[in-house]
Amino acid sequence: MENQVPLRHHHYPETEAEYEAELTETENEFAEQLEEVEEKAHKQIQRYLLWGSLSVVVNIAMFYLFNSIFGVEYQISNLLAWVFSVQTAFWVDKLLVFKHASEHPFRDMGKFYGTRIFTYILEAVILYVGISLLSFHPTITKVIGHGLAAIGHYFFSKWFIFNNKAHTKA
Repeated sequence: MENQVPLRHHHYPETEAEYEAELTETENEFAEQLEEVEEKAHKQIQRYLLWGSLSVVVNIAMFYLFNSIFGVEYQISNLLAWVFSVQTAFWVDKLLVFKHASEHPFRDMGKFYGTRIFTYILEAVILYVGISLLSFHPTITKVIGHGLAAIGHYFFSKWFIFNNKAHTKA
């Protein structure tokens, strides 16, 4: 450490005006980069809300179909609806929301299902409390439970599955 040469720049500001000009230029560059990141995040959230609603519709429609039309017990209906909607959500999120390019889609799918199991358990508990303990309407309870789970889905998908650190598609 004693023999290290200090960093040298080709130009050091000599006057206060030069210093202020360089500082302003750096601040402007940072502001532009921050604006790009914020715009990308807003677009991603908008795509998630738009396309994510498709998997919500699949989930609730399948639950209603199995539970109300076919008379399947509500927890089994919830599991079947979950399988259909998770498969729909994986491909929609991967291709349309996060625009994730990957050499290993099945590994991504495994991680996706892994995080969705947590929200499935949350939803199953909400259904049990709402339907079995409080005698609420099954479909309305399903909508509430799935709404809470959907919030968790976004963050799990963004942070753990479709994290595009190596990819920067907007």
